[in-house]
Amino acid sequence: MENLIDRIKKIEALIKGAATKGEQEAAISAKARIVEKYPELEIHKNAKEYALYTSDNWHKKLLLAICRKYGVKPYRYYRQKYTTVMVRINEGFLNAVLWPEYLEYSKLLGALVEEITDDLINKIHAYEEEDIIQGRLE
Repeated sequence: MENLIDRIKKIEALIKGAATKGEQEAAISAKARIVEKYPELEIHKNAKEYALYTSDNWHKKLLLAICRKYGVKPYRYYRQKYTTVMVRINEGFLNAVLWPEYLEYSKLLGALVEEITDDLINKIHAYEEEDIIQGRLE
């Protein structure tokens, strides 16, 4: 299945980077053939409602962007936490494409945020671990 996901990503890159209309149409038809061959990847066929949970607003924005990339309309119900994202989607597509891509980009986002935070903190003052004291100070 990972090979299939890689093929879809390569085809999407071809669609975005197509120099001519013909190249773009060929890449779009290649993607359509893959979806036909693997009906479990059809986004809206046999769609169910899923609640997806993110840890913070940055990850939510990332998930929303990935959903919209594939034509999935994210939403949430009134009074749901702001980090909850609801989607109606095919389970196969969710498990094979959307969620693995989210996890991959999530790791990259986490590493980037950590790198930026460490750089900012080191500009303020070199980072040092806090002291550990036995008992309470009176």
